[in-house]
Amino acid sequence: MQGGADTNRIKNEQRVKEEPGLQLPIENPEDPYSSLQIFAYVIVSTALLLLFIKLRLEKMIKLFINVAILLGLNITLSSFIGGIAILPALLFVLLRLWKSENLLLMNIVLILTIPGIGSVLGTHLGPVPSLILLLILAVYDIIAVFGTKHMVTLAENAKGKIPMMIAIPVGDRHLGLGTGDLTIPLVFSVSLLREYGLANSVITSLGGCIGLIALFLYTIRKKDVMLPALPPITAGLLLGFGLSLLIL
Repeated sequence: MQGGADTNRIKNEQRVKEEPGLQLPIENPEDPYSSLQIFAYVIVSTALLLLFIKLRLEKMIKLFINVAILLGLNITLSSFIGGIAILPALLFVLLRLWKSENLLLMNIVLILTIPGIGSVLGTHLGPVPSLILLLILAVYDIIAVFGTKHMVTLAENAKGKIPMMIAIPVGDRHLGLGTGDLTIPLVFSVSLLREYGLANSVITSLGGCIGLIALFLYTIRKKDVMLPALPPITAGLLLGFGLSLLIL
């Protein structure tokens, strides 16, 4: 079994090296320091967004986010249609800009973007670094919502047609789920897929889904409340991963 896992890991690393568009400045996927690199990128990106918001640079905000969406869409769609993926990816971005008030279109675009970004990060990180990243960002999520509250600022601006959150209709209102709340768990699941196999990854992901569902069941009973989604998702992922190790 170990030999098979090593073979899969080698093939995956070779595939990543052969695709220049997927390269990230991470030399060793198994080095825990790699998770700190990704966390640093998250902090820098968030700081830039907050600066743009403070300076009311709406065009810069939209450019910043839409470039990231275009890259994510291109990666996701290229898995299905190869090199021409940039064309439908660009079309999706333009449609979203044109129909900026269409929540369904925004959700579709973000749902197609997340797998691209999450899969690239997941293939560049081993299970240990991705777990460290998951835990760090779960703690960061709590601090950003209840402490510094800058995540609240980002969420409020997302309501202003900035595509950063998936809108989930609940009665006469919408609950917002940040793209990072899905991307980071996906990074962890992809890293497990590479090292442990499909079954472990799926069970782990199901655990994360249960954590997310539990959060929504609690949130829909409240009004005007903002809660960090990553901590309960992380708890579910860890329980799912632990269960997968016990039964497989």
